[in-house]
Amino acid sequence: MIAILLYLIGLVCVVITIVVIGVDAPALYATLAAAWQSDLGDLPAALGGIATGLNWALTPFLGGLLLMGFARIIMLLGNISRALRGPA
Repeated sequence: MIAILLYLIGLVCVVITIVVIGVDAPALYATLAAAWQSDLGDLPAALGGIATGLNWALTPFLGGLLLMGFARIIMLLGNISRALRGPA
């Protein structure tokens, strides 16, 4: 039961992070398109600016993925434990 709750918390965290990044996607795309069309020398600076702007998203995204993975390991260990007990 705890593993399912941990999995859902991680999933919600990842999905909300992706949605919030998606809200900023048009501005990010416009920045990249302007850098691509002006000069390719501006592209690394534009990518650096976008990465700096999105550095907040790394922690909740990776944290949610790690929480989901930890919950899956707990579920797997629970299933193995039940399988080793044999039929009731």
